[in-house]
Amino acid sequence: MTQEIRDSVSRVRMSFEKTGENLIVDCRVEPGGGLPPHYHPHQEERWSVVEGTVGFRLGDSERVISPVDGEIVVEPGSVHAVASVSDSDSEAYLRCVVVPALHLQDFLEESARAGREGLFTLKGRPRGLRGMRWAARFLKQYRDETVFVSPPVVVQRVLFALFARDV
Repeated sequence: MTQEIRDSVSRVRMSFEKTGENLIVDCRVEPGGGLPPHYHPHQEERWSVVEGTVGFRLGDSERVISPVDGEIVVEPGSVHAVASVSDSDSEAYLRCVVVPALHLQDFLEESARAGREGLFTLKGRPRGLRGMRWAARFLKQYRDETVFVSPPVVVQRVLFALFARDV
């Protein structure tokens, strides 16, 4: 298990454990936190809520899930997201098994570091030209493994052309 990291923008704390070519990600979603809609073209994720409740989007379906819901399998290419539904001070604890890991841990660690460095607003938007350049390079670097739904992919490609020429 690695040291826990915190993404101040998504308000999620994560720790990682490699198991062969796979990755276990333990996520603690703080009140008001969550992971935005995205998909992984080549990875399957298996999500389980260990403690608490969260809003979970899978494709066009959204529902609140808790430990009684068991494991939710997210097939490669399926849009998914996680959101806090708590109004209190409690957080939700989830476990995600990523098959195969590829570079997801690097992606999550770099994203959390960018938040700590102030490259994003608390709403997840790039802060200034420096943030825009970082975001474009980052999204372009990982586009074969993790794709955000917003902005639309066609807009992301324009951003890559404008701000991420050196990647």
